[in-house]
Amino acid sequence: MIRKQLMRLFAVGAASILIQCGGPRTQPTSYPDAVYSRYLSVPEPTAGIAAQFNAPVLRWPAEKEKTARYDVRLSPDSLFANGQTLHREGIPWALFNPHQRLSEGTWYWQYRISGGTWSALQTFQITPSAISLVSPPANRFLDGIPAVHPRLLADGADTTRIRSLAADGDVQAIIREAEMALKQPILTERDGLPKRRHDDAERNRKQEQDASKRLGDFAYGTTLPLCQAYLLTGDSRYRLHAIRIAREIATWDPKGVSRISDFSDARCMLALALVFDTFHGSLTSADRAHILRSIAERATSFYTSWRNDVEAKILSGHVWQHILHYFFQTSIAVYGEVPEAAQWLEYAYELFLARAPILGGVDGGWIEGASYFRMNMATLIDIPLTIKQYTGFDFINTHPWYTHTIDWLLYHVPPGSAADGFGDNTEEVFSPGVAYIAYADMLARVTGNPKAARYVELCRQYENPDIATDRSLRWIRLARTEDAAIASSAAAAQLETGKIFREIGLAALHSNPGNTPENLMVAMRSSPFGSYGHFLSDQNAFNILYGGKRAFFRTGYKVTMKDPHRTGWYQHTKSNNSLLIDGAGQPYSVEAYGWMPRFLQGEEMAYVMGDASAAYSSAETGEDYGLKKFHRHLLLLKPDIIVVYDELEADHPASWSWLLHSMAKIHIDTATNRFSSRFEGFSGAGKLWAPSAVSWSLADTFEVRAENWRGSLNQFGELKRYDDEQWHLKAINVAKIRSTRFLAVFQIGPTVNIEAAEETYRDGVLTVSLGDWDIRAQLDTARSPGLSVTNRSGTTAFSTHAAQLSLAGKTFGQQEGSAKLAEMLSSHIRYVEASDELPYAMQQRLLIDTKNKKK
Repeated sequence: MIRKQLMRLFAVGAASILIQCGGPRTQPTSYPDAVYSRYLSVPEPTAGIAAQFNAPVLRWPAEKEKTARYDVRLSPDSLFANGQTLHREGIPWALFNPHQRLSEGTWYWQYRISGGTWSALQTFQITPSAISLVSPPANRFLDGIPAVHPRLLADGADTTRIRSLAADGDVQAIIREAEMALKQPILTERDGLPKRRHDDAERNRKQEQDASKRLGDFAYGTTLPLCQAYLLTGDSRYRLHAIRIAREIATWDPKGVSRISDFSDARCMLALALVFDTFHGSLTSADRAHILRSIAERATSFYTSWRNDVEAKILSGHVWQHILHYFFQTSIAVYGEVPEAAQWLEYAYELFLARAPILGGVDGGWIEGASYFRMNMATLIDIPLTIKQYTGFDFINTHPWYTHTIDWLLYHVPPGSAADGFGDNTEEVFSPGVAYIAYADMLARVTGNPKAARYVELCRQYENPDIATDRSLRWIRLARTEDAAIASSAAAAQLETGKIFREIGLAALHSNPGNTPENLMVAMRSSPFGSYGHFLSDQNAFNILYGGKRAFFRTGYKVTMKDPHRTGWYQHTKSNNSLLIDGAGQPYSVEAYGWMPRFLQGEEMAYVMGDASAAYSSAETGEDYGLKKFHRHLLLLKPDIIVVYDELEADHPASWSWLLHSMAKIHIDTATNRFSSRFEGFSGAGKLWAPSAVSWSLADTFEVRAENWRGSLNQFGELKRYDDEQWHLKAINVAKIRSTRFLAVFQIGPTVNIEAAEETYRDGVLTVSLGDWDIRAQLDTARSPGLSVTNRSGTTAFSTHAAQLSLAGKTFGQQEGSAKLAEMLSSHIRYVEASDELPYAMQQRLLIDTKNKKK
């Protein structure tokens, strides 16, 4: 179980961090306590940062008092001269969008509770590089809403066109669902009560939510296709049955069982709004009054609970997944009929423009993961299309996230492949499926992006579902984009080896992107968002797939958010390919964050570095495990090698646990520190090196058992099985030490031969030769860290820390300590260099910290 390693260990100081904050490079002395807080704790933008957008949205900490109103002033003059100042009073929520382009230079702003004392002076810069994003004011949006009904699913002009599409696959799918709705019994409020009880209070609470949600699913799931089918056909059967259902829903207590689930509450609200709008002329005055009363009570409840909360919160998952969209649609349906709807709409309009895409940044990723993104698709597409319809402003083709999000799909939910594994329920995403094919098809229509069309084509090589079966985007496609020209894939550029989404802390490296059966994929997460909601405590964790199948991959299942298996295993660091210190993982907290300072890629390799040094402490949870440094360097070397090099330091002698999980049985040779697994159609093997002796432990069961007590069903309508047959490997240093380093080399593919790896050790440097690659890692912690790679053909050289790099007799290097890559191409040597680059939110947080320290 134990063997001697290379040498004893000494502590080493942390490497300096170079950052670019829109000006000269500086060296911060410490990590910020958090990049994001659960609620906005400081005004944004501030501390003189260069604004990402022109115009930037101003946000500030919300008051706990729900009825609080705010004044704000914004000016290029720090004294707020009247002629140059934008000033608004009595804002009922904690954000302000100028809705106009700002001149370049320094801008000053302040906010206050209406009539109170102004806040401290806030500043930001408008530079030429700011992304132009000037949206029209909310009153222009309201003015664009038609005065007549229907207006939600279609207006009068659309109805004639839509009825000409009878042979369309989307139309036929809607009619089939409407016919099923006609045959379905109308549920009553009592049907929203759970059918069974548990001894456990938490399980009973969840069962009540599930029962309530089923009631809302019935309300929305029947009225929507009935309304759509009527607009498509004019068949009175659909109209009459939809009205009967709405009359029943309107009798339900808005504070009763249908509110136990917020999804149910919102779906009941929207179901009523759909019927009210679609069949407005067929309803009696009593019907209209009864329906509007129920809608108003439900919508007012959402608005009251959101205002002075959601706009300042890091994330309200259900709001952004569906409910904001439902609220937005409902408000449009009853605008002009319910006086409060104007303010509901203004809030929804301003909130969306200020925060969307809330978990994506500007570079296209989605930190909540590949499973839950599917619940955000309709919101992210339909709201901006409606804004464009009423104002002409095209948010989708103005905001860069929509351009880049197809890259996230290509690299993290590849065609014919399981997803990257980050976020709740991604263990259930074995392929893009109908949802992602439909979404990429939509992107190809509304953005003209050839990559989106290429993604659809590649996916259809492995699966060819009927996208009409996906409800979320079906009507949008039919009613809004039927005539849109679908982009050609011919102009799509060749896929690169890797892609980083720095703003959210996600990266993926591929050996053969675009050819999934022969592709080796490794993805890593190290996120400024930390752990919150549907993202897990998995900073600096990686997942490996080959041929689209999961190999060395995180383990466990999301039963419910508060289920013991999720809280005790699944969301915990120990279920991931990451690291424990003294047996402890990362706190489940936004303060336990990571980030990705460096990324490089070339023709034969790709590299990313994750920094999880701040991920093992949180004042919010009262945890601090004394970890001071966790740098993880991840390399993919074509065609079949992955290298993981870790730099670790603590403020005390610690026990370090290097973790690896597998979807198949792990075989471990403790004499050589080799491990291997045999998967379906391929194998994976590796070896671990450390500067001191390690012991190994291996298990094939979870520490906390997973049980499907909810009776949850999979995509085939079968009960989900929570298998224990996932394997968990752990290497722990025998003697506690303040600092250590780990080097792991994997070989994954149809044929592997890790036993053929040659290794030598000199002056603290371990050299491992495998395949066409020589890998050199400094394991002596008394010396500066370093990892370098060259191939035996002499065409590639790489280093994480070296001052200079040599290839083909030439020397390269501009900055000491940066990552460097040189490649000999057909006509020249390509050289790239990467020093640490901070995500935008972290830049601002460090500027704020620096400003506060100077006070």
